[in-house]
Amino acid sequence: MSNINLKVADILDKNREALLDSWQQQLIVNTRVLVSEVGFNSIKSYSEQVLLSFIDSLTQDLSAEEDRFSQTRVLLKEFIAKIDFNNVDFVEVVNFILTLKSSVTNLLIKESDACISESILNLTSWFDDLTFYIFSICIETRESLIREQQRAFMDVSVPVVRLWNQILMIPLVGMLDSSRTQQMMETMLGALEDYQSRVAILDISGIPVVDTLVARHLITAASAARLMGAECIITGVRARISQTLVQLGVDLSGFITRSTLADGFATALKITGQQIG
Repeated sequence: MSNINLKVADILDKNREALLDSWQQQLIVNTRVLVSEVGFNSIKSYSEQVLLSFIDSLTQDLSAEEDRFSQTRVLLKEFIAKIDFNNVDFVEVVNFILTLKSSVTNLLIKESDACISESILNLTSWFDDLTFYIFSICIETRESLIREQQRAFMDVSVPVVRLWNQILMIPLVGMLDSSRTQQMMETMLGALEDYQSRVAILDISGIPVVDTLVARHLITAASAARLMGAECIITGVRARISQTLVQLGVDLSGFITRSTLADGFATALKITGQQIG
């Protein structure tokens, strides 16, 4: 165990209250949104725990391979888990540890001991490691949040509308890629089974560009519906889309297509032997 580390730990422990006050003041200035979102009392509680853990880590006799600040990392991860990244920029979260680094460094600079001055270099390296750890956790949390939002968007981006008895409509908006096609097929086939529907209308009015890939996805979905004994009607086939499909050599002749949703609905009524009025 380094005598320097013990001496630094002793200095930090003796000046703990002043150090906490300095840290809290910097947090209020540099992480206003974070303090407001998490709450001052909660920030203060975690600050005290992190500081105590940091001081305790300096007193441990560890080998070079062991992580001196493993417990501090655990506390930091718990703290980050409480943050809503929809409202807080992760730069402010990184500043949570950078402000502690600043407070500790400023305190030790006041010491005249040459050994203490040397220890600042080690502390800087350790704080940089903790900063990188926080940054990586923030990125991981943000990416996880984005993935959850994407999954939520996928769930609502392929809605199923029950237009009439035995008739479903799936409005498609935006780009139709492989993942959305899979989601659409699962949603459509599940709805066909649940409602015992005979017709599914795929409305592509909201798809800006229909190329070979999109056409292949539509054919795949329509074929899957037929395997369940249902007919698939593709509506929203505008003049520009039909010209593009012809130029690309895409053959949709085996499927029912209509230019408008109204025409598709009228066709669906005929297929199911129903009428309105």
